[in-house]
Amino acid sequence: MDIARDEHLEQMNRDFLAVSDTYTGTLTKDPFPILAELRETEPVMQGDVLAKFHVPSQADYANSGRPVMTVLRYDDVLAILRDAENWKSSLMADGFGAAVDNLLLTAMDDAEHKKYRSLLQPAFLMPVIKRMTDTVIKPNIEVLLEPLRARGKADLVPEFSLPFPVRVVYAVLGFPADSDTVMKLASWALRILGGPQIDPAKAAVTYPAAMDAGQRLFEHVLPIVRARRETPTGHEDLIGFMQTVDVDGKRFTDEEITHLVRMLLLAAAETTSRTFSNMIIMLLERPDVLDKVRSDRKLIPRALTETMRLDPVAGNLARIAAKDMEVRGTVIPKGTAVTLSISAANRDPEAYERPDELWLERPLRPVLSFGFGPHICMGMHIARIEMEAALDMVLDLPNLRFDPAYPQPAIRGLQLRGPDALHVLWDA
Repeated sequence: MDIARDEHLEQMNRDFLAVSDTYTGTLTKDPFPILAELRETEPVMQGDVLAKFHVPSQADYANSGRPVMTVLRYDDVLAILRDAENWKSSLMADGFGAAVDNLLLTAMDDAEHKKYRSLLQPAFLMPVIKRMTDTVIKPNIEVLLEPLRARGKADLVPEFSLPFPVRVVYAVLGFPADSDTVMKLASWALRILGGPQIDPAKAAVTYPAAMDAGQRLFEHVLPIVRARRETPTGHEDLIGFMQTVDVDGKRFTDEEITHLVRMLLLAAAETTSRTFSNMIIMLLERPDVLDKVRSDRKLIPRALTETMRLDPVAGNLARIAAKDMEVRGTVIPKGTAVTLSISAANRDPEAYERPDELWLERPLRPVLSFGFGPHICMGMHIARIEMEAALDMVLDLPNLRFDPAYPQPAIRGLQLRGPDALHVLWDA
């Protein structure tokens, strides 16, 4: 069966595009010149750069009227992400938090965050994920790529970059190998992400849909967790791990595990899909860099890091001031939220030489695309390993190039950036 015609994948693609529409807002052009000007003229800006373009913002997902400012310089963004004592993450639960009973690791602070993070982190460590590379990650990528090879052409968004992270992450979690169920669950996760809206009329539609999707996710995941409890297969996957780990001398209940799994599903695959597509576009736009990476596969990790720096999918994060704070001489009063422009910080010339170039030889320093500090993305090792493996496989497609029968793909959005389509050819 042609996976592009699978009804569940088609529904997932529609939900994916709906999320893109939500986080593009009114911005119809390249955002980086706009962000560069703001970074130079208003490095600590009054107001929310996302709300300015009618894009839902983590700083005020619930549209409560909370005061918001925007921080655009690398050093300032890095300092705020490091300082979990004075800059809190609780506001991240606004908007779609209610759809998952406000159980979001990204929205936890202080002791609660440390407790859950320390319990779950061992299952996400690099050595643990690397052990799954040949047995879980590569096979779940290969099953999608193999039927495409002889065809010599594809739209990589719906046919490859959208489904492969879903398959990988759900396998790492320990879900049964049931493609229909996996794609259905992924669609519900996307509807939760699409719940927040600036326009009240749109929110009246998307918010109830997000609440319904959250409930459906819980109802479908709980039996899977219970079945694993009845027939345990060890703790090599995340569900098995959570069923064996102690929490203050107690074990997680099936309901608690289901809540945690639902939390992890929200961004477990979607941002990886966009990041991979963006990386392919940036490499195809630069044939000399593409050839360099193809001929020396040891450069793949650098290619991933550099493309994520240049055009991050999660271009903005948010925190709220726990007390009056000062950033670059500007007072940010207690209770004020800040939108942290990762996109602007990642191209800050004070932090990066040749900031607007894709430069594989760039001297290493922290890139903020996975966040930083105590709340750095817990799943980043899964994301990196699967994207590196997928790029390695795609680079084996001979003479990979854009398909001239279609417009060259464009990366769009001010948040959750990515293309709608990615039509390519290769020599079959």
